[in-house]
Amino acid sequence: MKLIHKNFFYTAIVTGILTILVLGYFVFMLPSLYVDYMSNENYNSLVEQHKSYLKDGSYKNVAVKNPSCMTIDIPFSEDSLKLTGKTFQMTITPNTEDMKELLFGIKTYVKGYIDTVQDKDKHIDEKAFQAELKDKALEWKAAFLKQVDLMQDLPFTVDTQTDTSYYKYYWEESTKIHYIADDTIIVDAGVSDGENHYTNYMGITFNNDRLVMSYYPSMTPQMNEITPIVIRSLPMLIAVIILFALVVSFLYSKGIVDPIIRLVKHTEAVKQSGMLSNASLPSKGKDEIAVLIQTLNGLYQELDHNYNLLESKNKELREKNKSQEVFLRSSSHQLKTPIAAALLLVDGMMNQIGKYQDTKAYLPEVKKQLLSMRKIVEDILYLSRREENIKFEPVDLNTLAERQLSFYQITLAEGNYRLVTDYSAPCYVNTDANIVLKILDNLISNAIVHSKEGAVITVSTKPGQLAIHNSKAHIEEALMSDIFEPFVSGSGKGHGLGLYIVAYYANLLGAKVQISNEKDGVLTQITFAPHEL
Repeated sequence: MKLIHKNFFYTAIVTGILTILVLGYFVFMLPSLYVDYMSNENYNSLVEQHKSYLKDGSYKNVAVKNPSCMTIDIPFSEDSLKLTGKTFQMTITPNTEDMKELLFGIKTYVKGYIDTVQDKDKHIDEKAFQAELKDKALEWKAAFLKQVDLMQDLPFTVDTQTDTSYYKYYWEESTKIHYIADDTIIVDAGVSDGENHYTNYMGITFNNDRLVMSYYPSMTPQMNEITPIVIRSLPMLIAVIILFALVVSFLYSKGIVDPIIRLVKHTEAVKQSGMLSNASLPSKGKDEIAVLIQTLNGLYQELDHNYNLLESKNKELREKNKSQEVFLRSSSHQLKTPIAAALLLVDGMMNQIGKYQDTKAYLPEVKKQLLSMRKIVEDILYLSRREENIKFEPVDLNTLAERQLSFYQITLAEGNYRLVTDYSAPCYVNTDANIVLKILDNLISNAIVHSKEGAVITVSTKPGQLAIHNSKAHIEEALMSDIFEPFVSGSGKGHGLGLYIVAYYANLLGAKVQISNEKDGVLTQITFAPHEL
């Protein structure tokens, strides 16, 4: 499965789970929260309504949500009572003595009940009180209707009928009393007819001066009322959630996959072109893909660097192989001459032809040719020493020069050469001692071979440098450009490998060789590369 499909599949699963959770919230939790919210709103409305009336004596400074709410203010010291709503305020004053007496009886009964409630030592039987209050209410109603029937000045006839059969369809579900002050309570009573739930909130403040009652009726919302609305909105809600999730998922997947596709195409292009120098890909951001691109850019740079190093090494190896091929051909050619000469001498002596019958005179010549061949073979074998066998270590150039010169004491004496040494102490360099001895061997041998009898050979050192000067010697200017090539010799006294070996091993050691004609001879200098000791 491709990454974009896999990411899309996982996002779809998450979207489904999210949809189920959201739907569960709307179906099961939202209606309940809505019911609780509306119940609290109705309760708070009654509290604000009642407090505002107690403070201002009206509803002018409070926002009343239900216009059916009202407050009844019954002062105990007056005959009248007040009925207040949002749009009206009514003062009711009885005109007859019988009506005043009825109102006084109601106030007296209520005040007595309030005093009983405020007396904490007295216990009230709620059921007995409800039965008594019901009887009293019927008695007050009958008295009130009687007073109305006796009034002759009304322009209409009041005919009252009472039907209490509706009570059987209602039953009390709950009654709660909330104490918000010492003299103020909030009563919410809920009744139900099986389909609807009604809650009546009543705020009551009672003291020795008056009784204030605020009334707030409301129909309590039910969960089954909002559930159909939520269910009807579910298709649109599901469609919006899924569409939004799919769009976000697509954009998110595209944002992840596009850089990877671009990276794959770029890598494929680099693979096809083989160009690593310009293979870097620009990266944006700091996410994992940006880190991957930066890592690949670093890898491209490292590969390009290694590729260039490898090309350089290959070029160097090709040049070495070419040089070795030339060297082997030249060495083979050089070996033919002494071999042919030695064979000629041996054949003449074996067949006792002419002067070659004198074997004592010509055997040394055969030996001379054999020694020449041995020297060439030794040099060729030593040149086969691999570069990785070189061991760098601190060595003293003065000690190495003295050690190598000790092997040439007899040769120097036989040629009447004068040896001069000029050492600078100390003169340590970090190099391979055996190779330096081989370089010294060839330089000293070269100086002796190419100098005239009685010449002065001077070996000197100074920090990081070794020099050999041989007087009464000169190199032809035409040979100076090829002096370090194999088998190049101007005097014909040597086989032409000495300076080639010197230059070859000096290059391995990182040293620099310079040779020049001076006024009184030839100067060869070797400068060693600085290394930590």
